[in-house]
Amino acid sequence: MVKTATNELPKEVAAHGRTIGILGQPWRATVTPAGDVYPWDDAEAVKWYVAADDRWHIPADEVAVRQRSIDGAPVLETRVRIPGGDVIQRVWVATGRLGSAALMMEFENDSPMAIAIAIDRQDLLVSRPVAVRSSAGEWPAPGLEIPREPTVIPVGHRTSVRAAWVISGLSSELNIADFADWTAVARGWVSLSERASRFAISDLRDSQRVDELIVVERTEIALNPLSFGDAPDVAVRWLLEERELKRMDLKETDLVELSGAVETISRAAKRGRIAVVDAIVGLKAAAYLLGTAQERALVDLRKVVAKIVGSKKTSLMAMLHNGSSHVDGPNVNLIVSEVENEFAVMSDDGVITFLPGGVKPERLGVQFEVHGIAVGLTHRVSFAVRWHGPNAAVIWEVSGPDDVELRSGVDTTWSSTNASGEALWRVENVPETALVVSDNLSFS
Repeated sequence: MVKTATNELPKEVAAHGRTIGILGQPWRATVTPAGDVYPWDDAEAVKWYVAADDRWHIPADEVAVRQRSIDGAPVLETRVRIPGGDVIQRVWVATGRLGSAALMMEFENDSPMAIAIAIDRQDLLVSRPVAVRSSAGEWPAPGLEIPREPTVIPVGHRTSVRAAWVISGLSSELNIADFADWTAVARGWVSLSERASRFAISDLRDSQRVDELIVVERTEIALNPLSFGDAPDVAVRWLLEERELKRMDLKETDLVELSGAVETISRAAKRGRIAVVDAIVGLKAAAYLLGTAQERALVDLRKVVAKIVGSKKTSLMAMLHNGSSHVDGPNVNLIVSEVENEFAVMSDDGVITFLPGGVKPERLGVQFEVHGIAVGLTHRVSFAVRWHGPNAAVIWEVSGPDDVELRSGVDTTWSSTNASGEALWRVENVPETALVVSDNLSFS
């Protein structure tokens, strides 16, 4: 489900770009896979060009362009191939002195030859002197044909430069050193995501680390949350995003809008306009958002769920768990929800199951740990797995009301009522390469 800014962006940018900005300020932009920046307001796009030993390289037109997100944060690193190496561009938004904010751009010359970077704006703060028109008034970027006169910055081999476009504050009162660097900004965004839950797992999805994809997903939600809507798939997605915003301590959900989303999903499920599994995923998020403080609303929600799943069970959690356990996965789910459900679920009122589907083959013999997974209405689960021959050594910690029973989808003979502890689960088909690790494992 693609979310775009109010202003019309090129379709390719809207579909494949990444949102950047900072919380607490309205400015947003989309970064293309080539590193060009399209502000959501009326400002012109900020584009960049490289003068190498052979020619001007226009990243948007080059084939050898690669981009990655730093640790999943809205800090984008784009590499453009030039003779002898790469030019590396990093883009992020940072805060500075006096409540200021700026679009930051860093350019690193990872090649043996000097280059020049052209940015098609003049109103920039820069970290070193720039090229200017000659005494004869010659264009400062000969051979580059673009509509606006650029800022051109020479970059020696194996060195880097920075430029900043101030989006909040007065440029005359600021310098480029006033703004946070990309490493600090990336750490801040990862920390924001980890308020909700944290993963130390080696899982990959489409060759990308799943823990980084979760940071991508959450930071995109934080910067560009979906607006409340009355289409059933939008209502489900909105509830899922509201759940993540609450878990990151960014927002409390409006109960009137929450009620409207539940009603929209209920009507659509009754008329067959949304798959039951998708409806249940949204209603599970609604239950979390209501929490234990909204007892009457939870009673009403249980009635809605019972009608959708065709069950008279008295346990809301059991109906939500069974209703979302179909073979075919939901069409509107978040990556983080799918992953968390693999590690822990509330399978009935007062029953939490670790690894309900067992240990995935790719995790056999591999250490992993998860922290702060939200299950049910009020509980949070953390646990780690280390391997001792064919057995999984597990240490866990559960926060929330004490009246819960813990079970394992790996070793069905195991259960516990302790909020924290250690256990040894017997696991089938563990490879001989299973790791043997120290028992000194702790969450403290």
